Amino acid sequence: MKSLYKKLLFTALAIFFLGMSSPINAQKSMQDLAELKDRKWDKLVKSYKNNSTWIDQLKGLLNTDLLSEDNLPNPKKIGVLTMQIWDKSITTSSKIGNTTLFSKNYLTASGSNIVADKFLDNMLPILKTKFKEENISLLEPKDYLTNEEKTNIYKEGVNKVELSGLSKSLQKLNKFFTKKDLEVQGSLSATGYEFYPLSAKLVSSDFKAPASVGLIAQDLELDAVLVITINVSLEKRGRSLVLHGIETALVGPIDDDTGKEFKGVIGAGMMNKYRDGLSFSSVYFEVEPFEIAELDKKSGNFEEWYLEGLDTVTSRMYDDLITGMKKFIALDKSRR
Repeated sequence: MKSLYKKLLFTALAIFFLGMSSPINAQKSMQDLAELKDRKWDKLVKSYKNNSTWIDQLKGLLNTDLLSEDNLPNPKKIGVLTMQIWDKSITTSSKIGNTTLFSKNYLTASGSNIVADKFLDNMLPILKTKFKEENISLLEPKDYLTNEEKTNIYKEGVNKVELSGLSKSLQKLNKFFTKKDLEVQGSLSATGYEFYPLSAKLVSSDFKAPASVGLIAQDLELDAVLVITINVSLEKRGRSLVLHGIETALVGPIDDDTGKEFKGVIGAGMMNKYRDGLSFSSVYFEVEPFEIAELDKKSGNFEEWYLEGLDTVTSRMYDDLITGMKKFIALDKSRR
């Protein structure tokens, strides 16, 4: 009897600790994400509540008189720079005798485009409405590429994105190299958008990327740009599309005093990068992958989508994104 009691106690404790150690991001569907309580949402989603680095960078420009308080960012015209899919599928291998078999599950370019368009169709109307409530216009490339010069700036901007050494190393670790490599692996943008070789999470954590993106936004006559990244992969030998996470970032140019030089001190190079552009706000999350679509293995067609709740997820992400931007402008480092 005592032995049975010990076994039952051990089992109960094991279940308890397994529950305690389960990741907060163990959701099973988009609807599960949408219905997360605020406290769990804040633990899962990374936003201004986890990062105030951008405010420190902005304060640095103010403290060195490179930026006037009268010229603090206050975006009213934001362009969606890119809406893209990052395919995190992997190549698996198995051996039969002395023969190694490989299985490649990357999305095709057309498949990636379908996924990007699907998310864009669901998310963009909500984002446009939300931004409009703040008297901010959210524009697509077809809206802000009003002439050939801007179209060329947008297309050529893909090759002008600069990353710091650390970010380049992280990209290589993740096997993301050039635009061509990315497209081969199934990473592509929505229809009408260029694929920029950076993710929203990357641009929000790097100091060189926001500078180059800020200059592109400035040349496009935009107050800021929005980067949206959807991370997915194919599972079950290409029969299931799963979600790994969604990322958004607002990046914009800085209206600094171009007549002032800043050099000869430690950190001058980095400070001058901040003058070109900064991250205004970002919101992103990673989850244990869950299914968002079923595919027919033979035809490759998408048979069923499971995106119920994406509207609420988009709305909640926007709320954090716009709050982060407001705090950035106000130099407010509080977490509430």
